[in-house]
Amino acid sequence: MRKIFIFFTFLFITLSFASYSITVKAASNENPGLKTTVVADSYNSIRSSLLKNERTGQFDSAEVSYTLVDALIQKVVRENPEILYFDSAMSWSNGDIEFSYSLPVSTIKKNKAALSKEVDKALAQIIKPGFTNFDKVKAIHDYLVLNVAYDHKNFQNNTIPSDSNTAYGALIKGVAVCDGYTKAAQLLLDRLGIENYYVDGYGNGGQHSWNLVNLNGQYYFMDITWDDPVPNVKGAISYKYFLASADQLRKDHKWNEADWPIAKSKTYSFLNDFSSMIEFKGHYYYSSISDKDTLYRVKKDGKSKQKVNNVRAPYFVIIDDWIYFSNYSKGGFLYKMKTNGSKPQQLNSIHSVNLVAVNNQLHYTDSKTKKVLKLTIK
Repeated sequence: MRKIFIFFTFLFITLSFASYSITVKAASNENPGLKTTVVADSYNSIRSSLLKNERTGQFDSAEVSYTLVDALIQKVVRENPEILYFDSAMSWSNGDIEFSYSLPVSTIKKNKAALSKEVDKALAQIIKPGFTNFDKVKAIHDYLVLNVAYDHKNFQNNTIPSDSNTAYGALIKGVAVCDGYTKAAQLLLDRLGIENYYVDGYGNGGQHSWNLVNLNGQYYFMDITWDDPVPNVKGAISYKYFLASADQLRKDHKWNEADWPIAKSKTYSFLNDFSSMIEFKGHYYYSSISDKDTLYRVKKDGKSKQKVNNVRAPYFVIIDDWIYFSNYSKGGFLYKMKTNGSKPQQLNSIHSVNLVAVNNQLHYTDSKTKKVLKLTIK
């Protein structure tokens, strides 16, 4: 997902990376010479040039050594997701910088304008009056999972286009890899003024990125990429990596923990058991990861957890006061029951998956034939 940084030690330094995706986040223990408060003039000058897609820029050679400019440019790009298609730069000891981009500047400006409009549109759609910061973060998480598909084919073929590593790819094209998800969330959170960071590291041994957010003075990780099923499933949202603590995340993620604020709070850890979830009348109804997709419900504050019925239901929807679900305790056949778990009824003898409520109909897929079937709800 990135090219190797190449350094020339004579008259200039060259740095190059595709999609500025996997970089090193510096926080409390960052290089003292690169603290933004120390190199503010150079940081702001580089940021301004990249935001304008200028071919040349400047840094203050009295403020920062040219040998550190490559890392400073990385920092600027990492912290500003609206910077698109930066490809490489050459810097000289006199303070001059030359930037290059992977697309024509005219195209970049057009895409940036479209992206800005899409951010406004998305936030207007998902953010409601009275939302808490938790509600806003959840809305962003859910929106991206529901509206972005992982670029799995290009990932497998090692042909990932630059767009898939950007917020533009996620929000405009609806296709991204981890950097696209992370950058899109970063951009939306930035627009709302919610403190957040782009984190890079490894997921199951592969290079990966995700977000860190601050809610009520506590930090939590959020890996939206891994909460989106692959292949894409319409309407499906997992919360296994939503507002996770470091203890939860380090089970299959690895990062330089000393570089980041400590995510020790487990206030929202109950959410990480949700393989799928529907909010209904003050409760979260969910398929439990820890209990083989058995259906539970819990109050929105995480209290009063109870099993709805002793059935495995990885796919379910709620319509009125009925739960329609794939009963994996009974061959995956379509069933319904009341939201209190009573009156279970078998509706077909087909292994039914990918349940979606559409107006007065239930759409589901026959797992064998892959045909989408419809059931009218009376």
